[in-house]
Amino acid sequence: MATIKTRYTLGDTIHFIDCDGKKRKEIIRMIETQLVEGYDLWVIYGYGDNLYELNHVSEHKILISQKQLNEQQQNPGKLSKATIT
Repeated sequence: MATIKTRYTLGDTIHFIDCDGKKRKEIIRMIETQLVEGYDLWVIYGYGDNLYELNHVSEHKILISQKQLNEQQQNPGKLSKATIT
């Protein structure tokens, strides 16, 4: 059985930019894993007010978004095109 190491746990607050470009701040309510072809195992975090209809964001998306947020704070007015490989 594999041990999955994640950067966040239940109850942690995540900051990310959603698909509309809005900065979001959410509390993690669920953690699941997903096998993605070519990327091995991804960790997916669920958040939202309704436990039966949680929204999801991947760890990869959070990391890219946090890098963009950090760059925006260092260089106000510039939009980042940061990627993590």
